[in-house]
Amino acid sequence: MSTNVLLLSSLHMSVFQDLLHQPRLAMKLQETPDGGECVVEKLRQQILSKLKNNAGQSITTVRDILKLSPTALLHILDPCLTYVECMRLIELIHHFCAVPSVTALKIMQKTNPGESAPSFNGKLSTGLPTLDMQLHGGFPICSITEIVGRAGVGKTHLSQQLCVLAALSEQGGSIYIDTEKKMSVLRLKEITLERTNVLGVNDRRKRAAIDMTKERDLAEKVLENVTVHSLLSTRELLDTLDQLEKEIKHRNLEAEEHKHSGDSYGSYNSLPINRLPVRLIIIDSIAAPIRRDYVITSAPSKTSSPNAAIQRATAIFQIARKLKQLADDFQLAVVVVNQVGTGFSSHSGGNRQRNDTLDTTDGEFTGSLGTAWQYCVSTRISLEHEEDAHKLYQMQNQTRKAVITKSLVSKKAHFKYEVTKQGVRELLMGTQTC
Repeated sequence: MSTNVLLLSSLHMSVFQDLLHQPRLAMKLQETPDGGECVVEKLRQQILSKLKNNAGQSITTVRDILKLSPTALLHILDPCLTYVECMRLIELIHHFCAVPSVTALKIMQKTNPGESAPSFNGKLSTGLPTLDMQLHGGFPICSITEIVGRAGVGKTHLSQQLCVLAALSEQGGSIYIDTEKKMSVLRLKEITLERTNVLGVNDRRKRAAIDMTKERDLAEKVLENVTVHSLLSTRELLDTLDQLEKEIKHRNLEAEEHKHSGDSYGSYNSLPINRLPVRLIIIDSIAAPIRRDYVITSAPSKTSSPNAAIQRATAIFQIARKLKQLADDFQLAVVVVNQVGTGFSSHSGGNRQRNDTLDTTDGEFTGSLGTAWQYCVSTRISLEHEEDAHKLYQMQNQTRKAVITKSLVSKKAHFKYEVTKQGVRELLMGTQTC
């Protein structure tokens, strides 16, 4: 975990011991006959109390205090510390919490634990063989992955499938932020039961042995490890992201206690409920609350604010920053569903022509939120219809295409898939790369 989320109360006593200049320290020693240790402890308690009870905002973590300038810190801690001592405090905390340089090998071991955690290899499987192969195991932790596509292409199905597979394979639990009221517990349960084949229960006699009680237990294994936050506005989304740190710590602590208690999943004939550490955050979708709150049009209107574009970009970067911080601090994957934006091709005869293609190579198609968001993600998967999307409501099991349009480990590749009871299932017709 990053030292940014370290509590100030956890700082080593030497941070406070080296804080006072000698004349001030000597004066306080004369005032306190019990000795230097009592002076330092008393100073420490005074500083922590003033920071915690700050009228503007409670300051309890290293991240909180490092946001302050020496002048702002003096305003809070006066008369405990002088301006010079406030500068010294910030310097000592920087030194104590400085991130040491690490080798590339250490970074690889951090994101790919290997033998130390056999059930989790630093990637979250998608259940799609080609996608997992191209991404070297699945969606990566410590980064943001975007799933973008038109309505009805299977974005939410894939998102819920990720939650199911993470829990059933014991990779971890999930946090699902639902901004469009699309989250379906019944669909989660359906994918769970259908996916038992994928996870090894493919013998019909064995599967027949799993009675209704065991099926219920299997579904509860997944549902117990998925927490859902339903919200509508950008402000609610930002507030929820602020609170996730506390929720993740609590769930990870529960998982650790459960692990040390000796309980485990066991076999399909014995399925006790188990709490897993959080490994996945899903936002479905990122565009919905921002589109609701920020109306941006080419022509002035009553609902369009002159500062709407600036406010919107600021909100997008705040969301991205919070997501990246959570991903890095807690070693988890962030998957964000995005809608299709309105794109226009180059000028033709002085007029802009609308572009409705999903080809991301020509620079015309972008997901919603535009370039402000595009640079915030490390991996992007585009989902698209193979045929006319307007006819899909009258037809079953339509073939669709997934394209890896941005990745740090894979070149552009695409494959076909369909949406079934199992979720998103790949049609193994061979992978094409560019």
